[in-house]
Amino acid sequence: MYVDTDVVLAVLKADDWLSSVVDLETIDDPKTSVATCIEVQYAMQGEWDREQRATVHELIADEGITFVPLRPEHVAAGSALQLSYDRLNLFDAIHLGVATVLEEPIVSTDTLYPTIEEIDHIDPRDLE
Repeated sequence: MYVDTDVVLAVLKADDWLSSVVDLETIDDPKTSVATCIEVQYAMQGEWDREQRATVHELIADEGITFVPLRPEHVAAGSALQLSYDRLNLFDAIHLGVATVLEEPIVSTDTLYPTIEEIDHIDPRDLE
């Protein structure tokens, strides 16, 4: 399953609003893209020091989340979705593009995802 940035942050931050709910053991073969590293660094700029942000890829890998290389076909799939859905931002489009090409569900609390017909979305709060 492809995990979105909110799930990764829940794993990395003990005080995250979602951390008490996310259990990687319930997520089959968790994976994410290198774009998640960039997004986490951006999101944590005011909270984490430079060293912690610079090693986020190691923190994610240490949690057992596999990295998927970002490929042109992922970007193309995300761009196609972004053209169809006005509210889809750049990072969300990339995540959905990767999940779509991999034919994997995306695990996320993003409220936009259930409205996108082309993807299979799973809310991590529904996993047991």
